[in-house]
Formats: sequence, C-alpha cells, structure tokens
Amino acid sequence: MLIKDYSLLPTCFITATDTDAGKTYVSCEILQKWKQQGFTVGAFKPIASGAIWQAGQLVSEDAMALAEVTGQPLQEINPFTFEQPASPHIADHKGEFNLKESLRLFDNMLNQYDRVLVEGVGGWCVPLSADLMLKDFAVALNLPVVMVARIGLGCINHSLLTIEQIKRDTGLYHGWIANQIDSAFTDANANIQAILERE
Repeated sequence: MLIKDYSLLPTCFITATDTDAGKTYVSCEILQKWKQQGFTVGAFKPIASGAIWQAGQLVSEDAMALAEVTGQPLQEINPFTFEQPASPHIADHKGEFNLKESLRLFDNMLNQYDRVLVEGVGGWCVPLSADLMLKDFAVALNLPVVMVARIGLGCINHSLLTIEQIKRDTGLYHGWIANQIDSAFTDANANIQAILERE
C-alpha cells in the first residue's frame, strides 16, 4: 500500500530500500504532520554511523534534523553514534550497540510521547553485529513497518525485494512511501505504479 497521508500513521518503524533513500527527510515530514494534529512526538534513531564531530562531540546529522522537529536532546534520539560511514557491524568497533537497552529506551519514549517514530539505519537487512540485523531489532519493537522507496532508476527491483523480505520476516508490514530524490527523473509515476501493481 502506498502511503500518502502521513497524519494517519501510528507509532511506527521506518526502514528503506537502501542508504540515502531519504528516511530522515520522510521521518521529519511524518513528525511534523503528527505535531500539526496536536500530538506530542518523539523520534528514536538508536544507531547512526557516519557521524561528525561538532563542538568536541560526535553527532549524527540525521539526529540533528529529527531534533529540530521534536526538540529532543540528541542523546535521547541517538544513543549509539559511530564516526565511520559504514554498516553498523563495521562502524561499531567496540560492540557498543545493546538491543535490550535500545528496547528499554524506546519503552521510556512510549511513556513520554503520544507518537514515537523509530528510524532505522541503512536498509532492512543491514547487520548491526555478528549475530544481529536491523530487521531483528524492528521485529523486537513490534511496530508497524513503513518502507521508504528511493524513486529513481532501479527503484522497482529494490522496492519489491525489500517489501517481499519485510513480509517474510514479520506480519507488521504497513506500507511504503515514495520519495523522489532526483527531480530530473522523468519516469517517477510509471515506476511508482509498477511497484503498486506488483507489491
């Protein structure tokens, strides 16, 4: 199902076809819609790699964008931040990511905010450690899963494969959002329709 009205979305987990599909951009749009409805909102991006140094602190630019909408402290949004722009299982040299702690922090947010948006890292099958993948974390959260499709050349294949895998892994698939990164891509509507007809 193609999701166009973000205001109807519940607390959910946002994944994507791949890195740079625009998860954070779409997440900020969803959070804004929720705020316009009068909800208190929280964002949770537990893992971020490719972070930058700012005022002596390692920070995620994605987390900063989310914080601009929600007003949360960066540490609340993004507790596990890694400098290397790589898959978390590579960037997390010290094995710092903790699944149980992330679930606990998420539960705390549910008690604080009317709506919570959880944003993944990379795509659905990104490894977080030697024995844990992003999809394992998403399933543990037990939230509706929304996929962001980067609309451009190759998006039909990427989108359909990702949707199929999400449906295999969990009954929580909620739908997908089309995000056209390249405004010069002239076949956007045809590609979106092709995904709709085959998902």
